[in-house]
Amino acid sequence: MQRKWLSPRVVPAIDQDPAIRALAQTWPGRILLVAVFAALLALLGFDPLVALPAAACAYAGGYRWQVIPAATLLMLCRAGFLVDTELVARVASQERIAGVDQTWLAVGMIAVVVVACTGLLKAYRHLVKLTPFRWPALFLSAGFVGLVLVAETPIAAGMPRLLLWSFLATLLPYIWFLAYALNEAAAVSPPAVALQLGVFYPFWGSTLTPFGKSVSYLRKFEARNAEELAVTQLKALKLLVWVLLLLACLSALKTVVHTHLGVPEFDQAFLNFLSGASFPRVLCYASLLDNFAEDVLSISIWGGTIVACARLAGFRLLRNTYRPLQATTLIEFWNRYYFYYKELLVDHFFYPTFLRYFRTHRKLRMFFATFAAACLGNLLFHFIRDIRLVAEMGLSNALAGEASHAFYTLLLATGLGLSQLRTRTARAQQGWLRGRALPYAGVVLFFCALHVFDAPLDRQHSIVQRGQFFLYLLGVNA
Repeated sequence: MQRKWLSPRVVPAIDQDPAIRALAQTWPGRILLVAVFAALLALLGFDPLVALPAAACAYAGGYRWQVIPAATLLMLCRAGFLVDTELVARVASQERIAGVDQTWLAVGMIAVVVVACTGLLKAYRHLVKLTPFRWPALFLSAGFVGLVLVAETPIAAGMPRLLLWSFLATLLPYIWFLAYALNEAAAVSPPAVALQLGVFYPFWGSTLTPFGKSVSYLRKFEARNAEELAVTQLKALKLLVWVLLLLACLSALKTVVHTHLGVPEFDQAFLNFLSGASFPRVLCYASLLDNFAEDVLSISIWGGTIVACARLAGFRLLRNTYRPLQATTLIEFWNRYYFYYKELLVDHFFYPTFLRYFRTHRKLRMFFATFAAACLGNLLFHFIRDIRLVAEMGLSNALAGEASHAFYTLLLATGLGLSQLRTRTARAQQGWLRGRALPYAGVVLFFCALHVFDAPLDRQHSIVQRGQFFLYLLGVNA
């Protein structure tokens, strides 16, 4: 009988072969698996040393949950606890404060943030009874933005402003991890605080968006025995091989599109339009399509690598980007494109809104909750993520520059909300062209058109300029 993993596939299904699963449960097999995994990480340009704490976590048995905080602490120490030291130095320069030891300031603020998070987690079961604390994400976001507003007032000039921005820069990488942990802390039997802190930006990697969410979430995907662990780790290896193939595709795409076909990067096409030397529309269309393809490949690569590292550690997390080319609706693509970010918006903005408002109006309830997540939550997340621009440009300039991205989130939320409400017909009866090709083409065109206004980091070019470029693409201002 032919083995399943030998059947034609891009990446062989090695996790389905009993002999390979058995080998992965032996120490020689484990050493080989971890070594190959580390080599693949190096080929991808990621830190191969991540494989060591992941292996320690996977093979620690009953001590796994003691290894996780230690491994996370070790990796955070190597990364300087992800503190934006350049931002702190810039604020010190703006306030003309000299002689402050940046290292000791960072150490002190890390201690302050740890103590503050610990105290908040311990007290939250009592605080959650008070109305302002019932929605952790809103409470944390409002508190964070409130401190930013205070820092930008004249009363905070000098050392207070430096201390406030140092605190904000230290807290920022962990704010959404804290939001998930506070949800856990309100439970009857919450995890130990040390465990919760141990998955704040876990050692297997993350972004400001938590990959793995929380201790309770991770427990659902934890390998419970040697067999499950072997399968999970083999899936990690498969995923990393797939990511390597995607990286090769991305490199080939850039070479063909930009070098051989002469298609400009989208940002270059936009800047050329503003300078009066516009590229032909066909090249601008090609740059938009290429940007979409490169973006999907890029997020699949780094998101897949993080998930693979978590799987090597023994947690069979769902993939971050999963078959987006199969999406035939806007909401389906949104679910497949960046899973953990979508989950963050759903967990912290969609569900609290859905459970609280318009309970007697089903469609309005669904649309309003989707809008709260994809527009308000999305905008708030990116404003907090890019908060350093407030210190660099000033509050008024940073807010004015956010207009284009705010318009983007408005259009996105409206599209997703309508897609959520739309009655789905049976695709199988419509055939491949009407059932899959045309709907997916519509999804791609929607997100390509939307990308013209998707510029959370660009605060120099206005929404009017981007609108003019969009009209140029439509042929309105020939």
